[in-house]
Amino acid sequence: MAFIFRGYIRLLQKYTLPTQMATGGCTSALGDIIYQQGVEKKGWENHEWTPTMRLAFYGGCCFAPFNNRCHWIMNRIKLPSKVKTLASRVSLDALVFAPMSTCLFYTCQGAMEQRPFMANVGDVQCVKERLSERIWPTLWKQWMVFLPAQMINLTLIPIYARPPFMNCFAIAWNVFLASAQAKGQMPITQGDKAEDRGRDSATIAVEIMQ
Repeated sequence: MAFIFRGYIRLLQKYTLPTQMATGGCTSALGDIIYQQGVEKKGWENHEWTPTMRLAFYGGCCFAPFNNRCHWIMNRIKLPSKVKTLASRVSLDALVFAPMSTCLFYTCQGAMEQRPFMANVGDVQCVKERLSERIWPTLWKQWMVFLPAQMINLTLIPIYARPPFMNCFAIAWNVFLASAQAKGQMPITQGDKAEDRGRDSATIAVEIMQ
């Protein structure tokens, strides 16, 4: 196990962003798999792979590059006092980057679902309304999970390893995101059925996150 960890660290140092993107995609997919199999207990024959692939794409191609730049910006904050530096970095992450990442999640997922953006269409909730209803509950839970971890991350972890370190905590967070995305999910299309032969088709009722 030690040589695997050392190899992973070398990849982070040499190919920082690609490794972070691969890690983000894997942990996001794992979160959805844990949600469907561990929480909903669907069984592999009924597993819906389309939501898993959406979360994997979001985690690897959308969130990981965004998170990489966030940590690059935070690392440039260097004040005379270590306490002030930490407080400034954590505050920037909690008050600016966390709301942005929440908006990014629901916007990206809505776009991949081909959800209407500004106005509801029938029973389908638009991205704007979905985001306005969910941003504060999601953000509050995000602060509870990540604020303590971020304090450790920004003080003890090298910059190239910070996003993967947070991804360890993000596995649990991705389970929550998978559950949030499943509530009010768009009905599965015929195209999705053709791509996902191993699952039973289902119609998902539109509901908001409690």
